[in-house]
Amino acid sequence: MSNRRRLARERLEIYLVHLILAYRRLIFLSGLFLLIYAVTIMFTSLFVGNALLLPAIFLLVVSNSFNAALYTTRAGAWIATFWRNDD
Repeated sequence: MSNRRRLARERLEIYLVHLILAYRRLIFLSGLFLLIYAVTIMFTSLFVGNALLLPAIFLLVVSNSFNAALYTTRAGAWIATFWRNDD
């Protein structure tokens, strides 16, 4: 792995962490609304409610935990720069 790709990945991680932290309240509110929606949907369809519950919990955890936001951005930056050939 070249040094240039590693630096691009690190810059992308820093940018994504700042982006998540800047929109933390919006992420929290969307996770909360999705959680409420998932609970109401669970009364009609348990499978769909559980499928909606997972992203809601993920959004709530990312908005409240810096470590979760950091590891999410690391995974996102790694996936985004995985297939790049900037050698």
